[in-house]
Amino acid sequence: MNTIGKVPATTQDVEAAIENAVDKLAIMINEGFKTTATKDDLTALEERVNTRFDGVESRLDRIEHLLLAKQEQRLNELETRMKKLEDALAV
Repeated sequence: MNTIGKVPATTQDVEAAIENAVDKLAIMINEGFKTTATKDDLTALEERVNTRFDGVESRLDRIEHLLLAKQEQRLNELETRMKKLEDALAV
């Protein structure tokens, strides 16, 4: 007597169970391919991501320029104050 685990089975039962399992696996694989992104999907996603990164990069560039301008302004003010101090001490 053939068994699968503790369940009695014939060769036909085993073959049918294997065929059924293979069919179910094929159906699951097919469903997986149906939900897989296409090249066009990935290209569109890449374009959206690049657009978002371009926007972020643009904002960071503006912030950098504002910070550099503020730093330059502060240095100019410091130079002016230092010049006044030098002039006051030179008297």
